[in-house]
Amino acid sequence: MKRTILLFLGIMLLLAGCGKPGEDTQNNSGKVVVGSLRTRVIPAHIGNVLQTVNYSGTIKGYREVPVAPGMSSWVTKILVKEGDKVHKGQLLAKLSPEQLKQAEAQFHAAEDNYNRMKTLLEQNSISQQQFDQIEAGYKAAKAMFELAAKNTELRAPFNGIVASINSEEGEFFNAMMAVGSSPSVLTVIDQSKVKMESEVSERDIVKIKKGQRGFLTVEAYPDTAFWGKVESAEHLADPMSGTYKVTSVFENSSGKLRSGMFATTHIIVAEADSAIVIRQSALVNDSLIFIADGNKARARKVKLGIQNDSLAQVISGIKVGEPVIVEGTLGLFDGAPIIVKK
Repeated sequence: MKRTILLFLGIMLLLAGCGKPGEDTQNNSGKVVVGSLRTRVIPAHIGNVLQTVNYSGTIKGYREVPVAPGMSSWVTKILVKEGDKVHKGQLLAKLSPEQLKQAEAQFHAAEDNYNRMKTLLEQNSISQQQFDQIEAGYKAAKAMFELAAKNTELRAPFNGIVASINSEEGEFFNAMMAVGSSPSVLTVIDQSKVKMESEVSERDIVKIKKGQRGFLTVEAYPDTAFWGKVESAEHLADPMSGTYKVTSVFENSSGKLRSGMFATTHIIVAEADSAIVIRQSALVNDSLIFIADGNKARARKVKLGIQNDSLAQVISGIKVGEPVIVEGTLGLFDGAPIIVKK
């Protein structure tokens, strides 16, 4: 029985000697230091820190224009397909010429009548009031003829891409039904740039102004930032939501971004260039970090500047190149034994 108790006590003493979780290391005298904490360091370095306000939403082409005739007509020919690149002025679709022929005949008849009445007016054979009525009819017929002449063809309003074709050949396009709902024969978008409209809180709107830089990120290209700027920031809040609409425009010369993609816009509200930078994970609190001094942790008081979710600017307290502990800070104290992970 006594032998069993002694064996148990021996095991307990052995376990107690292991100390806190960690690894043993040697100090400068070669003696083993028990319970050293494993840490990882990243040297303080020179870099840029961006502070942003971030909002998510759906991006749109910089311009998205429904292309439709100004008067009702039959669609006789569609010359492009969805996804086709088009240039400004390119013929996209043809419409029935019947409306043009009818308008042309009415115009010529009104023109002949106008010229005849003008001669009679000069001869004082008709009153000025009668002539004014004839002239008004002539001008209306001329305007209708010019409108019909413009609506036998549909052309691209700018360089872009055919986003959708909304009519079929042989289909009648009713211009009267287009009012309000804005249907079209096809839609052309300009994706050389994209834009995003964000509903911004009153806390953030005071930090944002026209021309401010920012960048866009999308899940499809997680390592790419698409740079741009704020195009407009409204000064009047939406009465229902209490938010302010901010429109930002981003470059898309690569063509990677597409209208309808879900994205996050990051508007830069503060920036530190060529600053001493450390990881956020190094911060024990707002002013305390640890650096590795051989196999010891040394506490440092620092003064911080601009910060974001991953980085912090250090105004004073450390120098470039000092090994800042970024992992294993829990439980550290000044002089604590450490092992730095390779």
